[in-house]
Formats: sequence, structure tokens, C-alpha cells
Amino acid sequence: MPISFLIWLQNLEPFSDLRSSAYVYPVVLALHLSAISLFGAMIVATDLRLLGWALRNGSIADVIRRSRWPKRIGFLLAATCGFLLFSSKAEEYFYNPFFRIKILLFVLVSVHALVFRNGVYRDVDLDLTPEPPPRAKVAAGLSLFLWLSILCAGRYIGYVEGRSGMHFK
Repeated sequence: MPISFLIWLQNLEPFSDLRSSAYVYPVVLALHLSAISLFGAMIVATDLRLLGWALRNGSIADVIRRSRWPKRIGFLLAATCGFLLFSSKAEEYFYNPFFRIKILLFVLVSVHALVFRNGVYRDVDLDLTPEPPPRAKVAAGLSLFLWLSILCAGRYIGYVEGRSGMHFK
């Protein structure tokens, strides 16, 4: 992404106003973290069930089905707020190494979703055996690892300053 585009983006009035607001920026950040909590809880519940470590009284298909909408709502809200936060300081985030790691991890989690979508997350036959099949356990383990890594990288973004020309208005 050319840096000139990022500077242009962060200097658009809505993002400049967001960045300089003493009230709106913290509210968007709090919403982002709350949405991550909702989304993360649904991911953990699903993955722990796929590993056979929790929620064993319900079927795998039922746990996946029941968590699908809260997961989608949490992800949509987290992504929207994340975009707003990024856009308000796009140049600074671009130079932050942990932001770059987070984006790379999002690519990997997207590949994970594509690889395991039909074979695990949409497979109603996972409940035919008493123990979840190995492919479900691999998917769940990778999912937990990737999402925890994204969470850690995201948390570190706030503690490492990216190089920036600080082209803020």
C-alpha cells in the first residue's frame, strides 16, 4: 500500500476527527475490545468443543451452529472498529511491526478457514464418533493458536511506536 494513500486516508475529515476526539476514539476502542471479547469467546467455545475438552453435553454441530451468529456479529463489529482505528492513524500503523504481523496472521487464519470450512466447520458427521476426528482437533488447535497470536500482536501494537512522519492535520 503506498504511503501516500495511507496519509491521504488518515487525513480524511472523519478519521482526522476520530483521531483528535477525546471521547469518540476511546469509545471506538472500547467497542473494538468488547467485540473482540464476544468473538473470541465464541471461537474458544467452538474450538474447545472440537478438541473434546468442553461442552461435551452438546453436539459439535450444535455448538458450531449456535455460536455462528454471535461470532459473525462480534467479528463484524471488531473489524469495523478496527478499520476506524487503523484509518485514524494509518501511517503509524503501517510502520508498526506488530500491525504487520497481525495482518499476516489474518491472512493465515483466512487460509485456515478456507482449508477447514467444509471438512470441519460445516461437517455434520463430526458427531458420529465419541471423540472428535483428528482433522477437527487439528483445525481447533490451529485456530486457537492463530487467534491467540492475533490477539497478542494486536495488544502489542499499542506498546510499540511505528516510525511515522506524523502527517496529521
